[in-house]
Amino acid sequence: MSLRTTIPCLLLAITSTTSAGDWPSWRGQKGDGVSTETGVPISWSPNENIAWKTSLPGGGRSSPIVIGDYVVITLADVFDQTRRVLAIDASSGVVRWNTVVHRGETGDMHKFNTAASSTPACDGQRIFAVFVDDRAMQVVALDLEGRILWSKSPGTFHSQHGFAASPVVFGNGVIINGQQDGEAFVVLLNTMTGDEIWRYKPSINLRSFSTPLLTQHDGELQLILTGASQTVALNPATGEPIWSIAGPAEKFVSTPSVGHGMVFSFGGSPEKKAMAVKLGGRGEISEEFVAWRNERQMPYVPTPILLGDYLHILSDTGVYTCLDPRTGRSLMTARRTGPVYSSPVAAEDRIYFFEDSGTCTVIANGKTFEVLSKNGLGEGVYSTPAIAHRSLFVRTEGHLLRIGKEFGTAVSVAP
Repeated sequence: MSLRTTIPCLLLAITSTTSAGDWPSWRGQKGDGVSTETGVPISWSPNENIAWKTSLPGGGRSSPIVIGDYVVITLADVFDQTRRVLAIDASSGVVRWNTVVHRGETGDMHKFNTAASSTPACDGQRIFAVFVDDRAMQVVALDLEGRILWSKSPGTFHSQHGFAASPVVFGNGVIINGQQDGEAFVVLLNTMTGDEIWRYKPSINLRSFSTPLLTQHDGELQLILTGASQTVALNPATGEPIWSIAGPAEKFVSTPSVGHGMVFSFGGSPEKKAMAVKLGGRGEISEEFVAWRNERQMPYVPTPILLGDYLHILSDTGVYTCLDPRTGRSLMTARRTGPVYSSPVAAEDRIYFFEDSGTCTVIANGKTFEVLSKNGLGEGVYSTPAIAHRSLFVRTEGHLLRIGKEFGTAVSVAP
């Protein structure tokens, strides 16, 4: 039986079958950057509240995921041109396995991109990682012991800026965003075999680094996709379009957010724009479905975070804006941090903003930017943390760290 016929029985499985405390993919369980963990620390330094600090045997700017006792991350070695998936023990920081999954020339990329910028995803049994080389895209599935189960190339990939979009698990499938300057595509692959289930062809061949987001509206599952000058909703079971609208920009990096019956879409370079689209439309929807637009201090790379009645936005240059998500009205705008690539995460009604410098500002959820703490690591941070086990798992330029308040002195672990 094909996955196309079995997926309708799995419509409630928006995310993977991982446990509630895991952080199994880009921006966590729901793709919204919000964790249900309690006891997450708000204060640390390079030598305080650091459980362990493990050197990474390779580069990359993908974010860590946490599956049970494993922290999983992707790496690229510029010397031997390998792509690797690495698992680290969440308790000790010891490397449990380091699997070479692909080898190939990196090709062109932006100076701030890497050959390992796509965050892996896990369905509870298999880990999925996506890389590109100078010829094509490669999707790899591994078991939890690091053994390769399958490797597939869903198509070529062409972009002078490289690749960064992360895979998304849906039922027994994994969604791959291949929007690019060549033959753009989005595909659903069978998690067990790698076989293609459906393929969506965007109307424009244009690069997008935005990770799609699964949501549900009036009992209907929708895959929100931004790129190629559009915001689009697909049926994740079939790949058929549900609705689409132009904008808010031509190119995208940020992941869309969903809440209050709307999709919040961010994009654009150099002009950064945002819009809120009301859910419920069909086909090519008109401007009447746009609740609001904003072009002031919007982000390109960092994904904003929606927490209740507040939409917290940090621009690439560190300008903070709090919007009322229902109306788009600005509740506060001010320069609050340095340059930012990392996207914010939240736990216990607190938001964590990591700057490129490695400094993290922790604020209370609200419209006044109430600072609870400001913490440094002494190393640059360009990826987004994972929250699990009452801790933050943070990738710096050369290390992976576990920040956990139950620990005292930092322990360094060699790979």
